[in-house]
Amino acid sequence: MAIAQTMVRPPPPPGPPVHKQHSPPPPPKGPPPARPPPPGPPGSIKQKTPAPPPPPPSVGKTKSPPPPPPPSKPAPPSAGSTSSTSTNNKRTHGTVSDSNNPTRSCPKKFRHDSISIRAPTVLRDVDAFEKKFQVGEGTYGSVFVARDRSNNNVVALKRINTEQEENGFPITALREVKILKALKHPNIVQLQEIVCSKEQGNAFPKNVFMVFEYLEYDLTGILETPEIRISQDHIKSWSQQLLNGVHYMHTNKVIHRDLKASNILINRKGELKIADWGLARSWNSEMNRLTNKVITLWYRPPELLLGCIEYTPKIDMWSVGCIIAEMFRRSAFLKGRNEANQLELIFKVCGTPNKVDWPELEQQCRLWKKFAPGPTDPVYPNRLAESLRANLPHPKWMTDEAVKLIGKLMEENPNKRWSAEQALDADYFFENPIVKQAKDLNMKFAVQSVHEMDCRKKYEQNEAKRKAQFEMARNAAVVNAAK
Repeated sequence: MAIAQTMVRPPPPPGPPVHKQHSPPPPPKGPPPARPPPPGPPGSIKQKTPAPPPPPPSVGKTKSPPPPPPPSKPAPPSAGSTSSTSTNNKRTHGTVSDSNNPTRSCPKKFRHDSISIRAPTVLRDVDAFEKKFQVGEGTYGSVFVARDRSNNNVVALKRINTEQEENGFPITALREVKILKALKHPNIVQLQEIVCSKEQGNAFPKNVFMVFEYLEYDLTGILETPEIRISQDHIKSWSQQLLNGVHYMHTNKVIHRDLKASNILINRKGELKIADWGLARSWNSEMNRLTNKVITLWYRPPELLLGCIEYTPKIDMWSVGCIIAEMFRRSAFLKGRNEANQLELIFKVCGTPNKVDWPELEQQCRLWKKFAPGPTDPVYPNRLAESLRANLPHPKWMTDEAVKLIGKLMEENPNKRWSAEQALDADYFFENPIVKQAKDLNMKFAVQSVHEMDCRKKYEQNEAKRKAQFEMARNAAVVNAAK
């Protein structure tokens, strides 16, 4: 009897009264149970098999296990409690806590949570802009000034010709778009959008245009236009703005690889912005094989001219030093005819490299053996300070601190060359006159807008005029000799 009192059973279904029997009841109807019933509560005693027990007082208390109860809708779990049935029949995005199964106490994340579907971006047609005139021309396209018909804003359209590329789209343009989408800084040109033409090529639109903010000047146009007068305030402010942009770029692990005066844009507010990111790329210290033929010749550092392929962001800092020196001189500092002549100019100004000042010279520069001075070749000393002070329109502007700044940026050993962060802390920016903000500069120039292309056209016109005058004088001399 003690056994019957400890067993827990559901109430029997309603029906006719059942009489007690000594024989076991007939087997239950319906499908066999899927699994045995759960064990009884603590304290229950297992039934023994030797002799048949006395007849039970109630129905169903026999040796054979009773049928499982009919499936019923589980009741909602109470707060703070969980059951194995509810966790098996119900999905959850949170943490499932099960004391009997610790492996299930981890967040369940379904695939549909990580899928993000975005509508495709529809590019505007280039006809939304009214082209005015051309201001630049490069390897992969041209640059035009245009007006947005929707809001009358003036922009710069950089055309990318997809027809001349075998792969359909220039890799330099892809890098430029990717980097400019990632970099946001007051001293870096802003890419506003991308538009395309209606004509279709093989798989891409025939022409794709990058839409940039428009700046009225580039540094080459300013320096080579005699009508534009600049002061040392302009030089100091633009040098600092250039270093700010380069510092931000290098902090974000990007190297420009084509810094030069024509790629430095300036607007009428005195704001300087770095442009033309076609050769830029991301960089990390583990890269040991990079493209060597980068940076325009006049701004190329000696390690690249000597064949280095494992370089650092310090290659940009040499270019910055050349640009700052160019602002003082209003002309390029080192103007070589070819790579060998450019390297010779660097040696004559900055000195012949040696293993004492540059211990890793042979390891970093594979072409050093070709240019190393022989027993009879001259070894040039460092004459950079003297060269920086020569042929200046305003010699007093080139102070000792300015010479020190440019000298540290034009160290032949890249490991000794200043970074942008170090250059921004130079004493040159803290001596009188104190560096001015862009908004405080006098930008009332005699020319409203000028770029390198304008200067080049003017130079070509002057050259053609000079040649014509020379031919006329020679012809006149021949005629006079014939008489």
